[in-house]
Amino acid sequence: VPNISFRYLVAFIYPITATIKPFLAKKGHTADEVEKMHQAWFKSVVLQVALWSYPYVKEGDF
Repeated sequence: VPNISFRYLVAFIYPITATIKPFLAKKGHTADEVEKMHQAWFKSVVLQVALWSYPYVKEGDF
């Protein structure tokens, strides 16, 4: 694939973060612990996309 559009990186945040919650709940953690881990995962993914946005998008693309 020569180029993956930036819009797909942003749109991919939801599937990556939504599908991890059942995996986290499997290990017997409380609902509160699962929610905290899920929020930490979500923040990490969003931060990584935000940090990669600047070097990924070329000047003048928007």
